[in-house]
Amino acid sequence: MKNLRPETLGIVEAVEHLSGCPVVFVPDSALEVQATLQKARNGAKAHQLRYRPNSGPLDYWVAYQCGFAQRFYKLPPDQRFDFVDTGEGSEGALAMLLAGHPVDASDRERAPMFARQIEQWALMTLLSYPVGMRVDQWLFEVFPSLRDLQAEGMAFIHAENLRLLSLAMGRLTVPVPLMGMPAAYALFSDQLLGVSQHAIPYRGAGVTEVGVALLETFNQSPNQPADDRALIDAWAQKLGIASWYKWRPYRMLA
Repeated sequence: MKNLRPETLGIVEAVEHLSGCPVVFVPDSALEVQATLQKARNGAKAHQLRYRPNSGPLDYWVAYQCGFAQRFYKLPPDQRFDFVDTGEGSEGALAMLLAGHPVDASDRERAPMFARQIEQWALMTLLSYPVGMRVDQWLFEVFPSLRDLQAEGMAFIHAENLRLLSLAMGRLTVPVPLMGMPAAYALFSDQLLGVSQHAIPYRGAGVTEVGVALLETFNQSPNQPADDRALIDAWAQKLGIASWYKWRPYRMLA
């Protein structure tokens, strides 16, 4: 990737050094997110960093994904774990959707499908946001020359998240407790970047209380890779979704 900044290439090289495997870049216009890194596993000789072409600040997407990988590979092998869906989240999400809301027959019929969507989004967000905020903090402090692209990338993510505030299926909407995760990320971003605009929509929607609690947990938690699982677990406890997933020891042959 010759068009990446030297700082970004250095972050990629650090992943290669820590893991002992090269990073291969794969453009993927069908990718639903901006970028994702698939670790070398099951006989693969290289990590695959898939990215959407022409999707904004590529340096930030690459640095962000590689920041996750660096934290993972800094752990001793016996401290590496997979995040696994237990299958209990759909019922939990369904209960959240129906709690305290009058629903008609059509809403009740469509609720299980919406609950599955909410479950998958919530688990993905739980896995990515708490540790992702650690990565953003690290990028901001250690690589000031990337701050312009970081601010652009974070603003893009916030714009995507705002759609959650109006996401609905009939009269069913994303449960308020779960909206605490993007609210926490917005509050964190405002603090990190020295701005104030990202949290405004969440305050207007009345969903910042959980976000504040999650951010406090983040701020009070140790900042080492070995503490990442405990941070995720602490968020899950506050959100009431700890039974939706489990940790399984990571194996090169999954």
